[in-house]
Amino acid sequence: MVRRVVTGIDEQGRSTFLSDGPAFGGDQWAEVWVTDPAKGLGAVVDPQDGMMVLEPPAGGTAWRVFEVPPDAQMREAMANAVGVIEGTEADGFHTTQTIDYVMVLEGVISLELDTGEVTLHPGDCVVQRTTRHAWRNRNDFPVKMVAVMVSLR
Repeated sequence: MVRRVVTGIDEQGRSTFLSDGPAFGGDQWAEVWVTDPAKGLGAVVDPQDGMMVLEPPAGGTAWRVFEVPPDAQMREAMANAVGVIEGTEADGFHTTQTIDYVMVLEGVISLELDTGEVTLHPGDCVVQRTTRHAWRNRNDFPVKMVAVMVSLR
C-alpha cells in the first residue's frame, strides 16, 4: 500500500492535514496526486482514473508509484492497450506529451529507446522528455518505480 498524506490550509489560514490514507489503486499502480488546471491548481483532485489514463490532464501533473511486470506480461498488456491508451505500441514502446521524472525504487530495469538502452538500478533517475521508449523488465518479478509526469499539452 502507498500511504498518501495531503496537506492544506484551514479556514483560519493554518496548515492542516486534509487526508491521511492509502493512495487510489494498489501496489501495482498507485495514483498519488493529480493537478488539473481546469479545476484550479490548488484544487484537491483525488485521482481515480487508474492505469488506463496514462497522461495527466492538459497542463497538469500526475504522481504515481507503479510496478513494471516481467517483460512478457508487459508486452501483452501493452499490445492490449493499443488503440485504448493513446501513444502505445504493441511491442511495449509508447510516447507521451509529458516530461517525466522517474526513479527506480526496487529491482533492475532497462529503458529502451530507438538508439539503444540503459540498465537502471534502485536510486537511478531518468528525465524522460517526450521520447519514444519502452521499459524492459527481464526479471521474474515486478520492478517498483515512481514517476511524476508533467503535461506539455
